[in-house]
Amino acid sequence: MKYWLSIFLKSLLFLFGFLFQFEGVVCYAQNSKVDSLSRILKNHPAQDDKRAQLLLNLSLNYLQQDPEMALAYPDEVLSFQNKLKNKVLVSDAYRAKGNIYSFLARFQEAIDAYSAGILWDETIHYNVGIAASLGNIGTAYMSQGKMSEALKYFLQALKKHESLQNELNVAITLMNIGIVHTELRDYDLAMNNYQKSLPIFQKYKHMIGQAHTLTNMAVLQMKKKNLSEAVRYSKSALQIGDSINNMRIRSRENGNLSAYYAQLKQPDLALEYGSKAIELNEILKNPKGLGLNYQNYSDAYFQKNDYVKAKSYAFKALKIAKELDLVDLKRDANLGLSEVYTALNKPDSAFFHYKLYKETGDSISSDEKKNEITRMSIQHEFDKTEAVYKQKQTLAEGQLKQQQLQIALNNAELQKGIQQRDLQNALLENEKLVSEEKQKQLQISKNNEKLQLSKLNALSQEQKLSQLEIQQLWLYGILAIVCLASVLIYLLNHARIRRLKFANILQLQEAEQNTLKMEYQYQLSESELRAIRSQMNPHFIFNVLNSIESYIMDNDKRVASRLIQKFASLSRLILENSIKSLVSADKEWKALQLYTELEAMRYNNSFTYSFKQDENLSLNTILLPPMLIQPLIENAILHGIVGSGIQDGHISVTMQLLDKVLIITVIDNGVGLHGNTRKMAVNSTKEKSIGLKSIRERIKLINDRYHTSANFTIEEREGERGTVAVISLPVLTTATAEMDAV
Repeated sequence: MKYWLSIFLKSLLFLFGFLFQFEGVVCYAQNSKVDSLSRILKNHPAQDDKRAQLLLNLSLNYLQQDPEMALAYPDEVLSFQNKLKNKVLVSDAYRAKGNIYSFLARFQEAIDAYSAGILWDETIHYNVGIAASLGNIGTAYMSQGKMSEALKYFLQALKKHESLQNELNVAITLMNIGIVHTELRDYDLAMNNYQKSLPIFQKYKHMIGQAHTLTNMAVLQMKKKNLSEAVRYSKSALQIGDSINNMRIRSRENGNLSAYYAQLKQPDLALEYGSKAIELNEILKNPKGLGLNYQNYSDAYFQKNDYVKAKSYAFKALKIAKELDLVDLKRDANLGLSEVYTALNKPDSAFFHYKLYKETGDSISSDEKKNEITRMSIQHEFDKTEAVYKQKQTLAEGQLKQQQLQIALNNAELQKGIQQRDLQNALLENEKLVSEEKQKQLQISKNNEKLQLSKLNALSQEQKLSQLEIQQLWLYGILAIVCLASVLIYLLNHARIRRLKFANILQLQEAEQNTLKMEYQYQLSESELRAIRSQMNPHFIFNVLNSIESYIMDNDKRVASRLIQKFASLSRLILENSIKSLVSADKEWKALQLYTELEAMRYNNSFTYSFKQDENLSLNTILLPPMLIQPLIENAILHGIVGSGIQDGHISVTMQLLDKVLIITVIDNGVGLHGNTRKMAVNSTKEKSIGLKSIRERIKLINDRYHTSANFTIEEREGERGTVAVISLPVLTTATAEMDAV
């Protein structure tokens, strides 16, 4: 299939270029959101200039979101135009309507609105509005492919903008004139206009203007069959559109890239960019853009030999072309359908659409001939203007050369004075250097004399020394032998003394190490015993026995029996563990559970508890310091929950293995570290602080003994009631304990 679509893509490119000029619209709070403007409008029902400004600004905001709805706002302004003091707002309303009609591809209605705006601007002598409307009319004609009419209005607009010295609007108009010249195949003249407009947009950081100029440069390269350059310019424009999130630029460039890749016979990329363009044009409600996108899709599917989809999208494109009377799109869609039906072996349908293609093509050829005649007349006018310009430029260059010659003469005289001054400075510098050189030569000669004298003295001394050396040689030999023997005897004695001292130092160090080890073991044992005593204190035993007595008196023998059994088991475990510095984790875990269960039974199950461990933990192979965790559970029960009035008291004890570190966590939802319970008194507070101090002492001893980084923290729960206590211990095994014992 031939890529007629990408050739006729120009209509889409031009329509979505920066073709609408809003100089005449006075916007009130232009950057406000639509809802904010609507509230202000609702609170200002008076038909005056302020309401007109609000309505025009709302129209501008709704242009891309809902153009049909946007039409209502300029119509309302025109309904009370006689009440407006600023008559420019009337022509602004006509231009706003024209912009919306152009966006909806209703070009004749757009031209009528712009023409009405010009008539109104002429009555109030508003040249800015006249220039804007002339450019917009040119845009509407260009969007319909009527290049001769478009160029006429663009040239008029350019003269107006230049007289008003509005650089941005000059750049916009130059860009549109470049588009017309591109269509008239005056590619060099077109590129010249684009290259004039792009620096102006860059100067004012006008991103939309830059994007549209790059788009039109891409179209020009496409027409010159330089598709790689076309893709480069188009991607630059798309990058700008993405950066400012402009849906119109994004839809246009995705459609353009789809057509370029279709020409490059890369249908997958053509479909990728085409799908994005269709999605965006559906949001924008842009039927012409959709028609061109559908034809791109048809072309890409034809290349992939998917003739059913190619036919479907070609018919969609043809339908839109008929509705909007787009001649180029009719021609390309009919040609595409002719080729699809030929591939499907349906010659009658193929011939029918080929006939329609030829009829449309003849109409386009006639328009192209008219455009060629227009181009030639425009070229003639351009040549005349250029000749006048060159004549003026030659005169200006002559005057400039005369001024440059005078400046050069002045510079020459100045340079001569500078050179004379430099010459004098150089002569003075040379005299100074000559004087310094003479002084250096004199100093060198003096130094040479001193050097010669020194050499003579040195030679005399060498002769005397040689005689003394011969006389002293024998004496030195004898003394050397004596000294050598003395040194050897001294070294032997010194080595023996050092060996004895070293052995003595080693014995002292070993004794000190044994002493320190004994002290650490003693401190650890004392800490463990304090922990045992703090847990199995008489008060706890007394309370348990009282509870057992209470159950017996109440004839609750089963509960009393269970309490006795559990108390016996706990006492046995504590006594067994108390004689060891490390016990197996399963026994310690069981002791903690028994202790917690006994405390729960003592306080009539006023709290719940849970014990959880990682499934991958083998407790029978891990060793723990005995009674290290129990004080935390006791603190949680006695100082956090019991006596606090908390109905849903709960204690959670977990054991986890993270990165070879054993983490034991005790969490309660009691009153916290700083709360009070009815049972808390001075002694209980003291017991609590002693218990925590004991834990910290034992952690320190473990770190000293096993050279680890065991840690203990206790703090309030973040955002919740209660306390969190965490003990981090190294993973100690039987092998670790044996190595320590050795």
